[in-house]
Formats: sequence, structure tokens, C-alpha cells
Amino acid sequence: MTLTMHIGEFKARFSEVVELIKNGVTIKVIKGKSGDLVGYFGKNLEPAKPVRRTLGFFKEQGVTINQEDLLWSDRELEEFGL
Repeated sequence: MTLTMHIGEFKARFSEVVELIKNGVTIKVIKGKSGDLVGYFGKNLEPAKPVRRTLGFFKEQGVTINQEDLLWSDRELEEFGL
């Protein structure tokens, strides 16, 4: 079962929310009039799967990037101004 609460209600009823979560209820917390999602609170929530990202621009250009290409010496970083 999932309950939806505004963040103010969630804060005001926190002790009750903890008991609900212990009993297996999932709480969806939103904020504002727009209902922006803050997060889900509950037991046994599955973590989000990591997103596999590709380097689209470089892939189209026929460029390959290896991890070794991303390792720079201190001198090279200083030349970059970092």
C-alpha cells in the first residue's frame, strides 16, 4: 500500500509515519502545489537501476575513449588550469 503525503504533513506526523513504515506501508512524499516528488520512504524499496550512458557525440564522430585517456598527470592538469 502506498500513501501520498505533502512534506509538511510528513514532518508533522513523523512518529506515525515511522509506525506505518514498520507495518509495510510505503510513503510517497511530495512538495508544493505542483506535487514535485521528494522521495519514497518504506521497507524493501528496490534501488534504482544505474543508467548506462553512452558518449553519443563521440560515438557519431568515430572516436573511442579509453579509461587511460582520462588519466592526467599533475603537470597536465596545471596546464589545463585545474
